[in-house]
Amino acid sequence: MTSTRAFRGIPVSTVSDIMVILLISILAIIHLKVVIQPLVIATLLFLLIRPPANWLEQRFGHPLLAYGGLITIIGVIIFLASQVLYSNLTEFTEASTQDRITEAFSEKMSRLENTEIFGQTIDTSGLEELVSIDVITNFATNFVGSIAGFTASAVTIFIFLLFIILEAETLPNRIKAAYPDELVRFKKIASNSGAGINTYVITRATVALGQAIIAAIILKYLAIPGWFLWASITFFLDFIPYIGALISMIPPGILALILLEPSVALIMIGLLIANQQAWGAFVEPQLSGQRLDMSPIVLLILVSFWGWAWGIMGAVLGVPLAVIMKIALESDPRTRPIALLLSQNPKPYHEEE
Repeated sequence: MTSTRAFRGIPVSTVSDIMVILLISILAIIHLKVVIQPLVIATLLFLLIRPPANWLEQRFGHPLLAYGGLITIIGVIIFLASQVLYSNLTEFTEASTQDRITEAFSEKMSRLENTEIFGQTIDTSGLEELVSIDVITNFATNFVGSIAGFTASAVTIFIFLLFIILEAETLPNRIKAAYPDELVRFKKIASNSGAGINTYVITRATVALGQAIIAAIILKYLAIPGWFLWASITFFLDFIPYIGALISMIPPGILALILLEPSVALIMIGLLIANQQAWGAFVEPQLSGQRLDMSPIVLLILVSFWGWAWGIMGAVLGVPLAVIMKIALESDPRTRPIALLLSQNPKPYHEEE
């Protein structure tokens, strides 16, 4: 009689099955993006709007009225923001603005070429390729293109969201009939996921909006072209942990170095960094009570994976998806050790619990 080797009590055959399912899931995420991404966004939106919708339902008595009102508000906000963003991008890419930036850039490069440091002149050829106006324009248009791609799929997202809302009323009964012993666990996963995503999104959106408003005021005051565009990028990229907010400062920082005097440009960059650090280090902990209990390297790996699979939108969705994954792993004693490995400050547990 043959024996089956096991790892931590899990048969090798089970581990191989998990690896096959993981590989198929990755292939599906990549090649079925047009279907899976709207479904994921719709599910996250449902978890996000469910608490306020329940509150409205208690007062108006009809779930579709509550959800419909919230969806309408979200749609109007997205439409208005996209119109202003497109208008600002158009203004930034106008020939007059581009010519002014190009002229100022050429002047600054000429100054650097004529500057000697310890008897050595500065080679600006590599610098011109790195920080040219074309690089900045391509960055802006690619970002707006990603947002436009998301808004283009908004109809699909809202269709998925409508069916999720309709299914939410009958799904618990079907789960109870099919998996009576798992109903409590599924409800716990849904409840904890909703609470975790709400805490994260509300906190992060508040912090990102605060940063974006202050950044917009600074950029507008110093007459940086495309100030609303860069403030919008600051808002969206702040949802990418650790590196997003810093990346968003690069284009306006380069424009400041091109268009402004060096001292003024450095002051502006310093104000943007101070703005980001103040919101991230002081305001955010006060709003959320604590940061996400996930290892920073694990979070960066997951965000990088979703960014590789789905672009900027995937990087933004990476953290909410990581929250759901960790909660799901914690709900089962067999996978709880994996959740502990993902945590930054894991709490020991006992098997008998």
